[in-house]
Amino acid sequence: MSPPDPGQDLGHISGYRLTGFLGEGGQGAVYRGLSPVGDEVAVKVLHARMSEDPEERRRFFRQVDLARRVAPFCTARVLDMGMHDDRPYIVSEYIRGESLDRVVRHEGPRTGGGLERLAVATATALAAIHRAGVVHRDLKPGNVILGPEGPVVIDFGISRALDHAVTQSGAFGTPGYTAPEQVNGDEAGPAADVFSWAATMVFAATGRRPFAGASVAAVLHALLYDEPDLTGVPESLRPLVAACLDKNPGRRLTTDDLVRALTGGEAPTADAAAPKVATPTAEITAPPPRRVPELPRRALLAVGAAVAATVVAVSMWPQAETPLPRPAPTTASGVPFGGEIGKPLAGHTNDVRAVAVGTLDGVPVTLTGSDDETARVWNLRTSQQIGRPLAGHTEWVRGVAYDQLDGAPIAVTAGDDDTARVWELATGRSRTLAGNRGDVKSVATGRIGGTHVAVTASTDGTARVWDLRTGEQLGAPLTGHAGAVWAVAIGQVGGMPIAVTAGDDATVRVWDLDSRKQLGAPMTGHAGWVRSVAIGNLAGTPVAITGGEDRSVRVWDLDSRKQLGAPLTGHTGWVWSVAITNLGDLPVAVTGSEDATVRVWNLSTRTQLGTPFTGHADCVWAVATGLLDGRPIAVSGSRDQTARVWSLGPPYPTGG
Repeated sequence: MSPPDPGQDLGHISGYRLTGFLGEGGQGAVYRGLSPVGDEVAVKVLHARMSEDPEERRRFFRQVDLARRVAPFCTARVLDMGMHDDRPYIVSEYIRGESLDRVVRHEGPRTGGGLERLAVATATALAAIHRAGVVHRDLKPGNVILGPEGPVVIDFGISRALDHAVTQSGAFGTPGYTAPEQVNGDEAGPAADVFSWAATMVFAATGRRPFAGASVAAVLHALLYDEPDLTGVPESLRPLVAACLDKNPGRRLTTDDLVRALTGGEAPTADAAAPKVATPTAEITAPPPRRVPELPRRALLAVGAAVAATVVAVSMWPQAETPLPRPAPTTASGVPFGGEIGKPLAGHTNDVRAVAVGTLDGVPVTLTGSDDETARVWNLRTSQQIGRPLAGHTEWVRGVAYDQLDGAPIAVTAGDDDTARVWELATGRSRTLAGNRGDVKSVATGRIGGTHVAVTASTDGTARVWDLRTGEQLGAPLTGHAGAVWAVAIGQVGGMPIAVTAGDDATVRVWDLDSRKQLGAPMTGHAGWVRSVAIGNLAGTPVAITGGEDRSVRVWDLDSRKQLGAPLTGHTGWVWSVAITNLGDLPVAVTGSEDATVRVWNLSTRTQLGTPFTGHADCVWAVATGLLDGRPIAVSGSRDQTARVWSLGPPYPTGG
């Protein structure tokens, strides 16, 4: 079943009316729907066709029926199942929210109490699943939804049900999160879920997998033979995660013991009846060095099947100037708040206009765009450029975004040549998003239902929405600004995909990306142009942060579309760039200005946190936030042709 067009009548499956397309994965397509009594549900139609053997069908539905018995502790309940066009479908409780995978990639890793609650909730969900006699077998960040009432685990039991009853098996799991016994073709029991839980917690805490590799084969080789990279995992959680990533399933904790350890209960003892490891606080001893053997034939067959089924290998394009090193400690851990990390990122031959932060093959990177008409990728651990410049624009590169498309890393760039470009970082190839009638000043990426999109902002007074897979413009431009549109950000309000734009007409506008309509009146308050916008969350309220010609930074409530509190003032020059993030439980804004400084603002108190970051020799055009080996950082780009990396602590300055 193909993803529907946005305006298409989605019809019915059995008694369930389909009201929206939510996404598509390796197992099937997922729709939002309404039950016969009007309750919201999620309907998953599996790709694989069911065997004609009646016994196989009964076996499939028996497995799904087991999933229906799982107690609803942090899980999405399975409500119904059946057949549609010879394909099985499963109806479950609809959970509003974003997947852990998407939230971490767009907002950064979880920290503090948020990470601890996530660990407890997901472990509790697995314990409930196991008590019902079900093994998840595909726990991963994409199967954890951060809902309004807390984290919820979805899709449990489906892989087992698919194992023998359909023509395509989904039981292998997801490389990077699957357990070694699954790779080797052995039976996957509850201990496999414990391994996947630990790998998911590493991603939640650091933004990367515990086993890195430039291809599926490399990832699985690391999973089978290498020690996990736990750099950045908090000390309070690291020994427990390490124990659960033991390659021997018999030495891992059970989920009941895992929940007890996480909630401060009595640790399991060595002479307990079930195989268990030492207490979570015990020292984890590394095994002695040994020669890494070749992958066994069973693992190679599994690798081939996984590649053919779902995975695109992730690697840099050929002739990379700097190879990607294995993760290693960096100087970031010893740099105080506001200190510069590493050397300036020098290589551009003109102003650095745009920056974005991400992770490439387990390596923290920043993407920069410049007036030298190129974008570049930099290794944040070494301060070195990775690969060749992304060259194709014929005018200044004004905006950059870093994302993944179908599992492969991409860069999206915006230029004064009236185009945006989508770059495959594995090959260096690009395609052009053409249609703007003026300079493209900014670009952001996100999703509208199941469609991965980019939104561009242009001096032609419009923002435009593009399908990242096809390169086609979606619907009519977003029109309303009375002048150039300089900035755009994408987010959600109440489950509705939105864009926020800012421009030379001194307004900030909010758009419903489903209908392409403006929501309410423009948000006004800035005196003069507004050149930067970012979207985040402040004490549960979705907000936008903007900076402008009046040297102020303003916070807007995206529910009411009203300004929150007084402006943030202190910059002595125009504010060219803004970002929003959390330092532990502290929400902050990071800003860059014509005054050549980067500043951090405590959004709870509306005061500056610490002193300005100085080091750039000229105005700061761009700022972005992210993580470097588990520590929060800011990256800035400047007219002085460099980008710089700054520590955001901890410890944090007092008085902010």
